[in-house]
Amino acid sequence: MSEEIDILIAAQGFHQLIGDLLEALDDEWLSQVHSRMRPGGRIDLASLGQAIFFEQFRFTYAEVKELVIHLDLPGEFVCPEARVKEDSFTALCMLLRRLASPARLCDIEMQCGWEATRFSRITRLVAQHIYNRWKHLLRFDPTRLTPYVLEQFAQCMHAKGSPHSHVCSLMDGTLEEISRPTRNQRLVFNGWKRMHCLKYHVIISPDGMIIHVFGPIEGRRHDEMCFKQSGVLQILEKHFWTPGTPETHKPLIVYGDPAYTVSTHVCTPYKGAALTEAQHLFNTRMSRIREPVEWVFKEIGDQFGFLNFTKNQKLLLQPVGLYYLVAVLLCNCHTILHHLQISQYFRCKPPTLAEYFQGGPVADEELDAWCLQALWAEMDVPDE
Repeated sequence: MSEEIDILIAAQGFHQLIGDLLEALDDEWLSQVHSRMRPGGRIDLASLGQAIFFEQFRFTYAEVKELVIHLDLPGEFVCPEARVKEDSFTALCMLLRRLASPARLCDIEMQCGWEATRFSRITRLVAQHIYNRWKHLLRFDPTRLTPYVLEQFAQCMHAKGSPHSHVCSLMDGTLEEISRPTRNQRLVFNGWKRMHCLKYHVIISPDGMIIHVFGPIEGRRHDEMCFKQSGVLQILEKHFWTPGTPETHKPLIVYGDPAYTVSTHVCTPYKGAALTEAQHLFNTRMSRIREPVEWVFKEIGDQFGFLNFTKNQKLLLQPVGLYYLVAVLLCNCHTILHHLQISQYFRCKPPTLAEYFQGGPVADEELDAWCLQALWAEMDVPDE
């Protein structure tokens, strides 16, 4: 009996020793973490002034609350690998702060009290959730963009000065510079711009919304190649028609630069050295209509400066394409809430958040592959 008591006492002493050791390790870790953070611990987001909150997160406090609802975020985000969790409002603020401007994780740690690894894991988790839930809006949303809505877009552009009454949207490609990859860098090197980059292809409507985005693909590709790979031509042939029966409806047109091939639903400027006066006039008037497609790229970069910080756009280390596509969705949210330059230019009101965020999540392996997989990391392309 006495031996059993001695064994129990020894076991209790051992467990107490282990507990004291773990507590000491926790105290040491916390002291290291708190030494890097702001005095007072984590920031109280509700206590920030409206101007400061908008500057840091690109939306007001009330708008972020509204976005949590319309983005259909869960009550909390749990990262099983690190056993950390965060409520949806704070998690979305973390993502917005990450995208708003380039900053070192240690600087954010000192500014907001969000531990660096926790911040990084939660940020990626939120971006992945938003993409998985709403990626169908990046391809095309026929539920909202009905023939009647597309015809209204054409009327807005015609009222602004478009000589073609059936042009309802604009398209273009953009290059986003990235850091030089350590492997197969030639695949993403653009010889025209002399930089390593990824390419995206977008279509915008006169209400300032990006209604289609495709990418990322290798930066060496031409806009026409990007257009063909995107499958957008099939979307145009299926959905871009005026209201009516198949016998009476007329094609609606997307206007692009001279790099594209003219077709039933695609229109470009007249090309050649010997243009007539009418053709010159058409090109001049349409160039004023097409100019806003460049504004949308500027708007994405202005609102989410993290995407412009080339040294941190490391293709093989982080999901560069994922962050850009999520930024496109958030930029659309910003356009809805603040009616930015393009919608004012065409006098075309954007939809509400409830009208924009509709439809359930879809499984699209092809779209996921373009966004999330760096295929060039697995290929062996010798450098010259």
